[in-house]
Amino acid sequence: MDEQVMGAMQKWPNVPAVYGWLSLGAQGDWLLHNHGGAREGETGQKIANEQIRHFMNRNYAATPAGEWYFQNGPQRVFVDLVCAPFIARLADDLQTLVTHNELPITRINQWLLDEQGHLYLRTEHGAAMLAGRDMELLTARLKVLDEKTATFTSAQPDKPTAQAVNDNGNATALGASHLQALEDGETLQVSLNNASALTAPMQWVQSSQVPAQLGFVPVPTAR
Repeated sequence: MDEQVMGAMQKWPNVPAVYGWLSLGAQGDWLLHNHGGAREGETGQKIANEQIRHFMNRNYAATPAGEWYFQNGPQRVFVDLVCAPFIARLADDLQTLVTHNELPITRINQWLLDEQGHLYLRTEHGAAMLAGRDMELLTARLKVLDEKTATFTSAQPDKPTAQAVNDNGNATALGASHLQALEDGETLQVSLNNASALTAPMQWVQSSQVPAQLGFVPVPTAR
């Protein structure tokens, strides 16, 4: 977070937060709702100014409850999340991933696929959804590992972290049979580019359950 922003927060600590003015779209665009009507279906206007976007990107954070906001000087502007707190996309090298606010993704602890074909990731930054335009390119790089291909350790049993991927030829491209297995309730070990830090369990999830499973609040409300 910018020093000037932290200074403003200390100088004016009691500025009321605002809700319904800002949302994050499915492609990672910041959308401004000029009349504060995000909850009433008001169409948001894409923020195109590069300097403003970079400022917002640097000052994006979350409360302990999983409510995400943009710290605009002394004021918190809470963000309505159309899909997830972060939108992931392929970087320019078409190999690595970055978030909509330009944070490199270097660790994935969980993959989730919903009934609409949206792919979610639990990353070191928080919950992310892959931008739809990159879905085909990324899924072509996903490999399903057999039980002998990867070993896992975990400080938390429900959040395994890949420690090693053994390149023994027992990985197969993610395909229709794997998607059916996920729908049937199986958990698959899936790796992006055979990178150990990008290897994690993949499960099927109902889209309505994504916020609860990944721990974020899609529509923050004033208390």
